[in-house]
Amino acid sequence: MTNSNDNDGLDIAGFGKIAKAIPPKVYERSASTLLTVFQQLTAPITETTGGLGRYLKQKFDNMVEAEKAIATYTVEKAIARAKERAQIAGREVHPPANSKSFVKAIEEASKETDPLLHEMWANLIASQLSDEVCHPHFVEVLPHFSPAEAQLLISLVPRPEVGENDGGYFSASDDAFQFWMSKAGDEPRPWSISCVLLQEFRFAGLVAPKGSKPERTAILYRTALGSKFLSAVSQPTVENG
Repeated sequence: MTNSNDNDGLDIAGFGKIAKAIPPKVYERSASTLLTVFQQLTAPITETTGGLGRYLKQKFDNMVEAEKAIATYTVEKAIARAKERAQIAGREVHPPANSKSFVKAIEEASKETDPLLHEMWANLIASQLSDEVCHPHFVEVLPHFSPAEAQLLISLVPRPEVGENDGGYFSASDDAFQFWMSKAGDEPRPWSISCVLLQEFRFAGLVAPKGSKPERTAILYRTALGSKFLSAVSQPTVENG
């Protein structure tokens, strides 16, 4: 963890300074080298899962060169993190429970160059190889995330941590809100489409602040499903794993 002066909010989920741009050298390997490395990386995962290895190779062959480079880089990172996750949890790295979602995650990751979202894809692939359950729904949701939704979800806290509030669920439409806060007493921030989308994914919920001022303000909290998703796309540590 970095200190508070060096913290841009991402350390909450263990991203910190690792969410950096993909280095230029990633793109410098030849196509034949990339294929060899990719097959070496995925062979231990696919050798007990029938045709998954052949299917992955065909998908890899159909990628453009830049996608092949990013896919290989992502899988390298994901496998290393899967081993770390498994060690923390006292488990072994294992083949993905849902091969279709695993392949889609690699395909999606190969197209992602945003630093934060790329980190999320690498961690989501790792969680499929190390966690007891990594729901396929998460692979369907992450392509719809922009960095704004990612950073908003990271900034939210579970409902028990929001502090004093009037409780209840709002029945008003999303257009009724102008501001949101993550905890009682926080400075209200402008309502945005990211707030709406996280609710749409059921990753965020609403409660009424205590004596809300200004009006049309909601406390936005992270739901249990949102926390599960965030865990799947984050890199755990010994302390929080």
